[in-house]
Amino acid sequence: MSTILIPTDFSNNARNAFEYGLFLLGEQHDYILFNAYEEPKSTATSMVSLKDILVEASEDSLKDEKAFFVERHPGLQITTVSEYGDPTFAVTNYAKKNEVDMIIMGTAGVTGLQKIFLGSVASAVIEKAACPVIVVPRGYQFEPLRNVLFTADLLNAQDEALPESLVDIVTRNKSEVTVLTVNKPNQKIDAEKAEKGFTLHMAMHGFPHKFDVIESEDVQSSIESYANDNDMQLLVTTPRRSSWFQRLLKPSVSKELAEHLQIPMFAIH
Repeated sequence: MSTILIPTDFSNNARNAFEYGLFLLGEQHDYILFNAYEEPKSTATSMVSLKDILVEASEDSLKDEKAFFVERHPGLQITTVSEYGDPTFAVTNYAKKNEVDMIIMGTAGVTGLQKIFLGSVASAVIEKAACPVIVVPRGYQFEPLRNVLFTADLLNAQDEALPESLVDIVTRNKSEVTVLTVNKPNQKIDAEKAEKGFTLHMAMHGFPHKFDVIESEDVQSSIESYANDNDMQLLVTTPRRSSWFQRLLKPSVSKELAEHLQIPMFAIH
């Protein structure tokens, strides 16, 4: 049994991300509905009363969200947490202090009192979290996890280690994993990469998998196209181990990725 953190801004997209997590992982885990809030810039005379209002609104909305999911999933174990502060810090700090096993969140929120939360926070959480993070595109509907795309540059020895969370997901859903390497044009697979690829192959002996190599200068577009063209249901990335992924964390590029990538992304650390 794992502890799964579900950041929410009470939008339909946040609900959809939670439902995706339940389909993907099952209902046997401990789920935490988490809302972080902070008041907009205001004068000192209004700050206390506004914060009190936000506290009450957050706690009441969390109760409603819990009731919504318990009605749909009667056996579900859900706790709620409301915290004041910067959403990115609140989510990652809570996850670290409480040894959360995974974070699942949407990639876009809403405006108003619920304010833009998930969209502006998701890429920062991916970068800063100590545990795996799954981000779910707006409006994505769960479908059987037949094909998983695992991106690996094979330059880092850690690429050959598979996190338990990924193995559990692939095994539970009886998925096939495609390990994709994107090389620059005319770049050859040297002996070191081949050796690490073989080690990764041995680590995946418990489930169906295959390797593929494509050539492109535009890594982001290549991965998006490959995922969409080959009927992938999940993209697995290793942000801190892949030099190309650092470019995806830039605000302008991560926004484009969220708009064009049509499947959930699983960032492992």
